[in-house]
Amino acid sequence: MPRLTIIQDGKTKTYAFDAPLRLSDALASFGYAVPHPCGGRGACAKCTVLLDGCPVLSCRTRVSGDAQVILPDTLTLIALAGDEETGRLTQRVCLCLDIGTTTLALALVSLDEKRIIRSVTAPNPQRVFGADVISRIDFCMKHGPQPLQRALLSRLQEMIDALLGEFSLACVPVLYAAGNTTMLHLLFGVDCSAMGVSPYTPAFLDEKVQSAQALGLRGVQTVISLPGIAAFVGADVVAGMAHIGLPEKGKHHILLDLGTNAEIALLSEEGILCTAAAAGPCFEGANISCGMSAAAGAVCACAPDGSCTVIGGGEAKGLCATGLIDAIALGVRYERIDETGYLEEDPMPVCDGVALTGRDIREFQLAKSAIRAAMECLIRRAGITYEDVSRLYVAGGFCAGLNVQNAAAVGLIPEELAGKLIGAGNASLLGCIRYACSPEKCVLPLSRAAYADLSADPLFAQLFMEYMMF
Repeated sequence: MPRLTIIQDGKTKTYAFDAPLRLSDALASFGYAVPHPCGGRGACAKCTVLLDGCPVLSCRTRVSGDAQVILPDTLTLIALAGDEETGRLTQRVCLCLDIGTTTLALALVSLDEKRIIRSVTAPNPQRVFGADVISRIDFCMKHGPQPLQRALLSRLQEMIDALLGEFSLACVPVLYAAGNTTMLHLLFGVDCSAMGVSPYTPAFLDEKVQSAQALGLRGVQTVISLPGIAAFVGADVVAGMAHIGLPEKGKHHILLDLGTNAEIALLSEEGILCTAAAAGPCFEGANISCGMSAAAGAVCACAPDGSCTVIGGGEAKGLCATGLIDAIALGVRYERIDETGYLEEDPMPVCDGVALTGRDIREFQLAKSAIRAAMECLIRRAGITYEDVSRLYVAGGFCAGLNVQNAAAVGLIPEELAGKLIGAGNASLLGCIRYACSPEKCVLPLSRAAYADLSADPLFAQLFMEYMMF
């Protein structure tokens, strides 16, 4: 039986495998999360590894004999829960989990003090099956939910062990989970295939309770998921709304959760109007030639004088979301990118070793246009204007470093709301914590929540084309 030697972070491990086998499948089976944003079609080149010294796409390469693979070093994600950790253990505790498409965030929470004791983040290992929700639903259609569930639960168990081990805890009573509807289906091992075809029907939306033992998790007794609203407006948005709360009478708030599937909710005292826009994974670095997560080496800000801020200092390795927005805004300002998105100099240098291509610009245009068009559709359906919106809450890990003026300049957010923007951080995790600590105070009018399906809306199609322009 051939053996595969894998080197990562200075550690070497050897595994026996049944040949022939696709390299990406072998790596996934051994627990190595090599991302495949394009779903394994060989289009993104983000799964490049060194096989016996030669760079190859792991999703398009088969191994049939002894081989050595060198993987990129693991990235340390810069992701904060948005609340100060106390580090102080109390008598009553629970775990709260945000299952992001890209990142998992788990917090040990004091129910007595209603504060985070300690939190930990990690990449979502399901990235090996595709960068976005649609690609994972497609994988589930072909192979079932079990491979996706196993990958998630294995990483979650590592995170639980790390948190409980620090405080010598054997077990906690409850783990509360928030996430989009697809992620919660995969957490419980429920087939999500029906959400991949019209009419996009989830198997469940209500709060779901299951024993941790049935899921194979140690250190927890019960797992409870928060309720969702629709197939593409899930418990992560419900948690986010619980975090920001309802506005005062006569006021409106917008919650914008920027992710691979951007969810938007318009809140008022009378009810909730929400929708989702397929923004794609460009804000997580996928489908961008030099894109990456907000990790050490990522360019997170670009200045007009040409200087760039790199997370952790040192050499720039790529662009995270805030750096991408800044770079495009400056390109438009100095007419290196025209109003249609055409790039005069392709690729356009950002700093040493980092550049943007015409294809990168187009990916960003598709994302920002979908978000703006969806937001405008909600405003018009509600019969209000942007003047009636008192606050725009933007959820997502990069909000703390977002240059609001640049985001408005490229058309990601309306100019009218630039001065009303408030970074909500990881609103899904923080709302999940609030739900766990005070469920009686987190009652939202979900019975009066309406979902706007924009897929066949001619207004959305019209606005989408308009907002493609800079």
